[in-house]
Amino acid sequence: MPAFLDQVFAPFLVTGVPTALEQFGFGQIFWTPAYYPHQQLEIWRPAVVDQKLHWAKNFNIQTGLIDAFNRQLAYFDPHLKHNEGFIALRAKRRPVMLVRPPDGELLKVGKTSGGLKLVRRLCVVAPLFSIVDDIGDAKVPAEFRDRVRQLEYPQFVLFPNGGPIQRDSILRLDELQSVAINNLEHTGFRLAADIEAVLRSQAAFFLTGTGGDEFVEYRELHGCPATNRTESTGFQYRLSRYRSRMSEVPVRWGFSRIELG
Repeated sequence: MPAFLDQVFAPFLVTGVPTALEQFGFGQIFWTPAYYPHQQLEIWRPAVVDQKLHWAKNFNIQTGLIDAFNRQLAYFDPHLKHNEGFIALRAKRRPVMLVRPPDGELLKVGKTSGGLKLVRRLCVVAPLFSIVDDIGDAKVPAEFRDRVRQLEYPQFVLFPNGGPIQRDSILRLDELQSVAINNLEHTGFRLAADIEAVLRSQAAFFLTGTGGDEFVEYRELHGCPATNRTESTGFQYRLSRYRSRMSEVPVRWGFSRIELG
């Protein structure tokens, strides 16, 4: 019988998280304002523009702009170059998992002569989306939920309710975002060691198509339902190591390509 990741390893999250920036690491959980990636490009454009003083006001959202990011006039107030624009995005305060903290070594580089700002103090995070609504009803089919728990999808991980995760949620590695370090709010929780090892491996597999030893090993040991490589979602992205010295990690079950009902 297939085993679910959140059942095999417990607890899923643990406390005892460092708060010093230099000790930040993969798997720590924070709260932060996270945006929803836009499906349709929407841009804030002013209704009133002073052509001489280059100020603009009374902005509203517009779509389908022919001159998007290529206006004839730059704005001085608010400051906006002719090839820049204000994108309209929705955002929400939500839990995120830290994937990569800022690189402290960049502080040694200093300012560049060309004006490029290298030190931005940005973290790479993966957002979590609840799959249960406010009254306890599921937002996704039970079949899909269970397949995520079996790690069939390399871009998803189910986080069970607990600690800062107020409802069962899905971590999305396909929606990584950059967040300024000062916008992260500590929760005091991080992934347990065994969970962290699997997720590190899964993230490497999903983002690069290589590695993923612990991820693949877990799936093989705990019964992912796909039975061969032709059913493998994500297998087509793995790099071929034909005739190389290092053989590719064998995938016995792979990732299911069977469509949801």
